Amino acid sequence: MASSPACTISFDHNSHGVFFAGQSFTGTVDIDLPKAKKVKGISLKVTGVANVMWTEHYGTGTTIVFHARENFLKQTMDFVRSDTDEPIVMEPGRQIYKFALQLPNTLPTSFEGDYGYIRYTVRVVFERPWKFDQSYKIAFTVVNTLNLNTVSPPLNLPVVQEHIKHFYCGPCRSEPLAISVMIPMTGYVPGQFILVTVDIANGSRKNIAEVKLKLRRRVKYCSKTPYEHARTVYNTLAKFQCGGVDARQSAKLERRFLVPSEPPTRSDTIIRLEYFVEVTAKVLGMAYSPEVRIPITIGTVPLMNISQRQQRASVVEAHMTTAASLPRKIFHGSVQSLIIPHTFEKSAGRVDVNIQDDDESPSLGTEPFSPRYPMYHFDIDNKPARQSAVLTEQNDKIPPSSTPTSDR
Repeated sequence: MASSPACTISFDHNSHGVFFAGQSFTGTVDIDLPKAKKVKGISLKVTGVANVMWTEHYGTGTTIVFHARENFLKQTMDFVRSDTDEPIVMEPGRQIYKFALQLPNTLPTSFEGDYGYIRYTVRVVFERPWKFDQSYKIAFTVVNTLNLNTVSPPLNLPVVQEHIKHFYCGPCRSEPLAISVMIPMTGYVPGQFILVTVDIANGSRKNIAEVKLKLRRRVKYCSKTPYEHARTVYNTLAKFQCGGVDARQSAKLERRFLVPSEPPTRSDTIIRLEYFVEVTAKVLGMAYSPEVRIPITIGTVPLMNISQRQQRASVVEAHMTTAASLPRKIFHGSVQSLIIPHTFEKSAGRVDVNIQDDDESPSLGTEPFSPRYPMYHFDIDNKPARQSAVLTEQNDKIPPSSTPTSDR
């Protein structure tokens, strides 16, 4: 028979362990002692921390470790505590403890990245006399709400960005290659679509081999020790790889990106998240490829003051299933501001991480973890609810034409 206690931590009515900043949460700690155990105390520790670390190697043979840490949450609750120096003898059997805590409104959203994380954990600690403490830990997700309607400047306006490129110079200078990219608005929540319209007027003598459209995330990790420094990682969340445009031809294409389950845009911690749409034209024989980027903001409360055209561009019926076909238990009424039905989903391509820290006391166990974020389900009128299916990568040839089409 095992001598170590068995321990489980669960949250009430929240199987995925996802909470919004400012929410209260309750749960249960279930401990099963196989034999009598002496303890100075049994406590519950709830923590939230941001941590970044990476190394850089230089030609001189020097290696520098960059790191930083921010603490957001630290609360402790005692289940058992000795009032004297003498330990308490816990009898064999099952012990059940309840807990209830209030989360601060200012907590940043959970994130697990390549060189750092924002992580929230609940840990049960067995404080043992004359021995190392033992602990059992799980992680949970915190989402800080970002209301897109309160962001300034407003996000409900269409944006057009252009890139004009001339090849060569002087008397050999070519006619311009003009790339124009338009999106109907710059604020979205996961579950909406971003309609990207690209107009290409290739007046040059160069052929465009292909056009790539990408939805990308930029993560900036900021160190404080040994000095302030930053490392940036780009991730492609979705992409379309389209055909080319011949010399002296024009073309137009439209693609829709489904905004995946992702944490909201944030720029005020040591881990900063930004998102953008990127369009790249690969020119044959050239190392340089013209590129257009349009920043977007991902939030948790969708834009309300938008036109019918914008609304329909962000909700695509062809990729939806009616809510009636989905089990009601998958929908969550998490907070009053999130009136649109939503599920909680992991980021695409992310694998569960080990949350055991090297400096912690010996562990009775941990559970692998990956944060989940709200994924919203709209119908064409933004009424509850339809579920979006994931777009797959497509390969299309852009038909050349003498002038861009006028259909938008």
